[in-house]
Order: sequence, then structure tokens, then C-alpha cells
Amino acid sequence: MIRPNGSLGRIQRSMVLGPLSEVPTRRQAQIQLDKHLHLLNQGQQRPQSTKHLQDFVESEWTTLVLSTLKLSTQRGYRMVLGKHVMPCFGPRRLCDISKLDIQQFVADKFRQGLAWQTVRNAWIVLSSVLDAAVDYGYLTSNPARGVRFPLQGRRKEPRILNSEALEKLLVQLREPYRSMVILAALTGLRVGELLALRWRMVDLTAGTIRVSESVFHGQIQLPKSERSIRTIPIGPQTRALLEEHRKRFAAKWSEEGLLFPNQVGGPHREVNLLERVLKPAARAAGLERVTWHQLRHIHASTLHDIGVPAKIAQQQLGHAAVETTMNFYTHAIPDSHRRAIESLEEALFPVVPKCSQVGDAGKETKVVIN
Repeated sequence: MIRPNGSLGRIQRSMVLGPLSEVPTRRQAQIQLDKHLHLLNQGQQRPQSTKHLQDFVESEWTTLVLSTLKLSTQRGYRMVLGKHVMPCFGPRRLCDISKLDIQQFVADKFRQGLAWQTVRNAWIVLSSVLDAAVDYGYLTSNPARGVRFPLQGRRKEPRILNSEALEKLLVQLREPYRSMVILAALTGLRVGELLALRWRMVDLTAGTIRVSESVFHGQIQLPKSERSIRTIPIGPQTRALLEEHRKRFAAKWSEEGLLFPNQVGGPHREVNLLERVLKPAARAAGLERVTWHQLRHIHASTLHDIGVPAKIAQQQLGHAAVETTMNFYTHAIPDSHRRAIESLEEALFPVVPKCSQVGDAGKETKVVIN
């Protein structure tokens, strides 16, 4: 065995090889014993660690694995560890955690009524810890692998902020928040990407914005993924908006300065802007709850509505996979969806008369489509 301090120890166990009727001689007993000791004698059986999961997380996983992740990911992992993983598995030895234990853990979480993704996140964090335990020699395999999940239920359709609602919202906003909301809708930037924009990333002559940083809880970090690092084009309205914004804050302007700094020149906290600016403006406009993410949705939905190819939308939004763009961000706007179906009808059957037409005899004319 491997003791918690890393030293090797030995456990002596007695073992019943079988009844005397099945193992009548000393030689046969030795043969049975050799079978049990074969893997150990061949060096194929590694000693088991007696370290507890909580000790492993605090002494090694947090330092060697968690610290390498993005700040936003670290925060999410810590929350999941404290709320779900540690209360169940923290006091247990790594070598005692079985696949059955983890399957039971998943089943219990669903019985408690937790959301599918919440349970999945708990499993992901636990699996990450156990993966590291395998890498560092505490386990021979990860017991979280192969754990089964029920089918995920239907996702709730997100509310779409249309252009009329956006206009009402803008009326209630003062600068620079009005420009922030407009820029988010015109570019599809994530709020963290928006708050991290520096003037050196904006080329008004070429009409581009370079996205290479993001803000999380007031701290600058890398964007969500490699695909999130991108250069996007901006149109004449966005250029005019940014030129006016730069003139408005000319006294504090600098190449390294943020487009939308807080009072001390640093990045805003996205949660503070949501609670203190966006939500009050939405209430004053008579709108339901509005979030920064809805501005990204309206951008993506409009791209889809005007026929922009999914690949271009993916590049604009900085998604790692085009499936994400298609599955989560292309929500057709109701009025335009209706117009699209009407256009389809006209294209398929341009000469078919109205089914409600009434003939001279006062009877409805039947339309037969062969």
C-alpha cells in the first residue's frame, strides 16, 4: 500500500484457498497460492494508495491541475467540489471509490431533483480529480469512466430579444452603457470580451475589432477557447458609434486603455452591470428580464434570419464548433419566420388558387395537386 505521506507499507492478510476436500495436499495449496500472487510477483499489481480524496485535492490536484484552468473554470470547479463532490467522497480513500459508488452518486443527485447539467458538472469535476489520481500513480484506472446518465430532457427555449424590445431598452440607458449594449448587439461579443476591449484592438480605418482577452469577475483572462481569439469586421454604424464614443471620453483615451473602463480605469464586473444597469433599464422599459447573453442571441438570430452561412456566424461568434452555432444560437425571429414560410408557399405553388375561393354556384372550388 501507499501511505498518505507517500511511503510504501505492507499489509499482511490471511486467505482461505479452499476446503481440504478441494485442496488435499500442500503442493496443491502452493499452486493455488501462486495463482493469487502471480500479478504481484510479476510486478503487474501496483500498491494501492490510502490517501483520502480530500487530502489529494488539497495537496496536489488544486496546485497541479486546477491552477492551470481559466479563472472562470476554477471558480465553477471549486463551487461544485464544495457543494457536491467533497460531502460525498472527500472523507473516502481514493482506492475505495468504485464505479458503483459513482453511479449511485449520480442516481442520488437525480432523485434529489437536480438539473441534468448540474449532475453532469459534478461528475466532470469528480472525474477530473480521479484522472489526476491515475496520472500521479494513486489509482490504476478512473472509476468515473463509463458511468451512465439518463437522456437529457428538452432544453427550455430561450427568450429572444427582438429589435422593438432592444429599442425600448436603449431609451432607458445613459452613456456609456447605451453604447455598450449597441456594440454587443452589433458584434455578438460575449460580455467578458466586450469589457476587455482595448483601443489598440479597434482599427477604425480597416473596420475590424481584435478579440484576444476576456473579463471574469473584474479580472482579465484569455477568452473562452482558441476559436474565441478572432478578428471580426464592423460596419459603418459601428465605426461611427466608436468614433463618437472615443470623442466623448477623449480626455481618458489611450491605446492601452479599455473602451469601457470603470471609474478607476479597470474592467467592470459583468454581474454588477447586469444588476445595477441592465435589469433596472429593462424594468423601466416594461420588459421581462434582459441579460447580456440575450444581446448575443439577437445578433446570432439576425445573422441566421438574413441568410448568413453558419460558418461565418461561427467565426463571428467565436464558437469552437459550428454545431454550437446551429443548435443554440440560431433562433428564428417569429415575424421573419412567418414571412419565410409565405415565400416558400409562393415559390412552390405560384399558380395554385386560394383554397377558399368560391365558385359561381356558391360552392368552394376544390384544388387538386397531382
